[in-house]
Amino acid sequence: MHSIPSAPVRLASRVACLLLLVSLSACTPAAPAPTPETPTAAPARTLSAADFCRRGPRFTTTLGFSQQASIGTAIQGVMGLAVVDPAGNNGQGSLYQHPSWDDAGYLGAWTYDRDGNIYAAPAPLVSLVENPPDRQNQVYRVDSDSQLMAEWVDLPAALPPSGANPYGVVGLAYDCGTELLYATSLAGSTAGQEVGRIFSIDLASGQVVETLEGIDAMGVGVYNGAQGKRLYYGLTRRPELWSIALDEQGRFAGEPRFELSLAELPTEGRQTVRRIRFGTGTDAKLYLVNFNYTLQVAGERQETILPIAYDPFSDTWSAAAAP
Repeated sequence: MHSIPSAPVRLASRVACLLLLVSLSACTPAAPAPTPETPTAAPARTLSAADFCRRGPRFTTTLGFSQQASIGTAIQGVMGLAVVDPAGNNGQGSLYQHPSWDDAGYLGAWTYDRDGNIYAAPAPLVSLVENPPDRQNQVYRVDSDSQLMAEWVDLPAALPPSGANPYGVVGLAYDCGTELLYATSLAGSTAGQEVGRIFSIDLASGQVVETLEGIDAMGVGVYNGAQGKRLYYGLTRRPELWSIALDEQGRFAGEPRFELSLAELPTEGRQTVRRIRFGTGTDAKLYLVNFNYTLQVAGERQETILPIAYDPFSDTWSAAAAP
């Protein structure tokens, strides 16, 4: 679950909106410059998550939720999206759910955009009754004002769904700079065939802009690094973090790049990156779970959080040193 900020306050902690400028190089003359043409230091790049502009939905204000309220898709005993407010009901606590928020069954990955609209994907966490395999490759949109949740885009699968893999869209990431939503999908993959896809979707039109083929990935995130913007994703078949460069329009550029192996890290075997949360500056967190393409019981999902740190000089990530 995520805490809901009162608009227009931006999301706190995991998606803080302050920008940290890190200078990659500097040039300080030993003596006063003799002419105005003396070179100056190269401008610093902004190192930050690419979704720093995200805001909570506007309906949280109109409905009068407190600042302690949280919204999420993994509330025990609740199907779909819901808001939990510990200060509601005269301090007794309250749970709110719009009638449309369970229309897609159980939900998994979700994110906000700059206007507070919510994008969420189905996830068969409990059974296939509420989440049939042929309805798992959709992305739903919850309107920031009306609260209404409706199907926004139905993404094409490489192969038809099978009983061995009930999953479709499993990861979502928003980029403020290009107004693109990136979605990872496992639809159509089998034990012996990896046909997952990573989609980039235009928020204004809901149209797929580009597709990266043949990659089974779950957690996904966009980071503005020292050498430019990259899309990071965690593989589901190997305990690894990979990335691919993005151009100014948010399109995939070049070949995927290996970033980090989780095999030798203290992850207690939970080596699939379910979610990536970049901060401002050079810190990030990987949320790791056990994953084997079978159903998980929503109330029993265990997660390991692995802090990682970015080195702007080498443009690489590594496990963060223990405090």
